[in-house]
Amino acid sequence: MTNFRMMLLSTAAIGITSIVAVSSASAADVEKKFAWSGHVNRQIVVVDDGEETAVSHQDGQTSGSRARMKASASSDAMTLGAVIEVNTAANTNPSQNATGGNSAFSLRHSYVHASNSMGKVDMGLTAHAGESFVGVSMHGAGSAEAISGTAFDGVKFMNSDATAGSQAAGETVSGAHGSDMSGGRGNGVSYTTPKMSGFKGKVSHTQDASGSYEVTYGGDFNGMAVKAGYSYANSAGGTNENSEGGGVGIKLPTGLNASLSYRTISLESDANTANNDDPELYYATVGYDMSGVSDFGKTSIAVTYRDVENENLTGDDFEMVSFLLSQSLSDYGTSVYGGYSNIRYDTTLSDFDDINGFFMGAKVVF
Repeated sequence: MTNFRMMLLSTAAIGITSIVAVSSASAADVEKKFAWSGHVNRQIVVVDDGEETAVSHQDGQTSGSRARMKASASSDAMTLGAVIEVNTAANTNPSQNATGGNSAFSLRHSYVHASNSMGKVDMGLTAHAGESFVGVSMHGAGSAEAISGTAFDGVKFMNSDATAGSQAAGETVSGAHGSDMSGGRGNGVSYTTPKMSGFKGKVSHTQDASGSYEVTYGGDFNGMAVKAGYSYANSAGGTNENSEGGGVGIKLPTGLNASLSYRTISLESDANTANNDDPELYYATVGYDMSGVSDFGKTSIAVTYRDVENENLTGDDFEMVSFLLSQSLSDYGTSVYGGYSNIRYDTTLSDFDDINGFFMGAKVVF
């Protein structure tokens, strides 16, 4: 554990030294920029939990509303900058029997960065290695669903054995599928290598002995796009020992695309007193991105399959199949999207009804 921590710190230190050891530039040679950006993402969700139908108006669950400030100073030698991003989501994760969900105003990113031809260093609260890559998705309907969440995350499962009409006392959709099994955003330092023959590496140190690394690849072969990657995140002092996994995806010149990702969490032995099996996530997508269908921009359709095993207890099984549609309004900085999902959750203790639901939304980028 100590060796791993020292390796991460040493690598990050080498990256910092390489970046700051550049020739100086006069003030006249430095270009300074400042910009506001972000997006607002809103959804309407109609869901049938097996007992009743509910409708919610909520913030985007897979890409919540946010605002960011970016500042940078660049010369031919290097770029120095800072990023602050806040979560501005309103009514997130509402359940069937709740008048509303949570409204949040919280810090997502706050970090400084430095880069040159030797790579980039990020220092502060941000997505370090193991969170900036967790899997691959090649389709263009990412506003509708992502590997880390669904439009139905706040919906509760109904127990088929419970009294008809009663709300589920058990698990929500997000609790059943868990997170994306990533390292999560945190405070730390990261060094990212330059891209070399399509490959790029990243190594991070967060708290104490916690650290992570990732290797990603992106290439183009006669119009066929290929992406792949693997990441590992260690969690010192937590109930989980580490998370790791990767994925691969391709996109043909016709717009047809497919991807497959896998991730798992290794439970820490001294905390795993129940001897639960390690949670596992399987995520597969098949999609088709079309140009020319609409004058507004790209049209994307996709089918996704998510399977999560042993998230809470050994024998738990979460399955979700979604059909997604997204239409870009590129001149307006907007995408409109919708879809249908069937969600199933089985445990050794409960017999839950399937959840079926439709959703539609709009994401406006500024």
